[in-house]
Amino acid sequence: MLFSRQQRVDDDTLKGYLFGELPPEETERLDELSVADDDFAARLDTVESDLVDSYVRGELAGEDLEKFQKIYLFSSRRREKVAFAESLASFAGKHPIQQALDRQAPQKPSRSSWLGLFAFPRLALAGGLAMLLAISFLLVDNLHLRDNMSQAVADRAALQQRERDLQAQLNAEHASNAKTANELDQVRKSLAQQENTSAAKRFASHLSSLPGSVTAFVLAPQMRGGAQVPNLLLPSGSSRADFHLDLETNDFPHYRVTLKSLKADTSLWHSGNLAAVTKGESSSLSISIPAKLLTQGMYQLELTGIPPAGEAEFVSSYVFRIVTQ
Repeated sequence: MLFSRQQRVDDDTLKGYLFGELPPEETERLDELSVADDDFAARLDTVESDLVDSYVRGELAGEDLEKFQKIYLFSSRRREKVAFAESLASFAGKHPIQQALDRQAPQKPSRSSWLGLFAFPRLALAGGLAMLLAISFLLVDNLHLRDNMSQAVADRAALQQRERDLQAQLNAEHASNAKTANELDQVRKSLAQQENTSAAKRFASHLSSLPGSVTAFVLAPQMRGGAQVPNLLLPSGSSRADFHLDLETNDFPHYRVTLKSLKADTSLWHSGNLAAVTKGESSSLSISIPAKLLTQGMYQLELTGIPPAGEAEFVSSYVFRIVTQ
């Protein structure tokens, strides 16, 4: 069902959707609209951008501020969006060209947002300056990313050398030096965390190298309130779809996964009891589903925890859309 003027959703409802306050049925309806209706998706993005702008400018207060900090900022993707908005706001406030153009503007814009960095007067020269500023910002950001990668490599080499030095010191002393042993443990934990992150990146980057009959995907738990539903491309020759599910926490000895069709509102597949795999501070589990069960449309993987005693408990869900070739 597409978004229409007769079904127009007001801004307060969209804020409730972003804060995860709506009933499940209404949330699922808006989830589908955010994927199927471009007008609705654009309006939802506008409301979300206004919230981020207000937070960056310090204009949120009371319950809105508390919900934004405790609910909206729970998602790492949203925290990155806020950090990006803060960087742009800082850049716009300090850049001398932008300040000169603002003083020459004939009127103050009716609505301010973090995209106002590029809202120059309607002159051909201003358009060129805006593009130049955008390109400059991207070049600076790219240099920062390269510097961060180089620093990460250097930090890893330093940690490895420190591990060797501390181990040699323990072997030479032939004693249990508590301070040295504790530092060695912290170094090893840092290395394990780096190894786990690198393994996840390698897994994602090599999905295309898997056999043609098997297609693999990596999914994170679905966050209520505007998180974009991922589109997963399933080639026509696939016989099996493998899913790697990241867990927020690992609180149960076993789990079960159920595949549901959101369009038909039916369960299509159930797993047996599964045990999560933990590496460093991250936990995950993997499932394999026959590709014939996945036609084009929206689906949900529902994760349930199985305690040692008592009834099973809902843990999280993974909503996605299958796109076939």
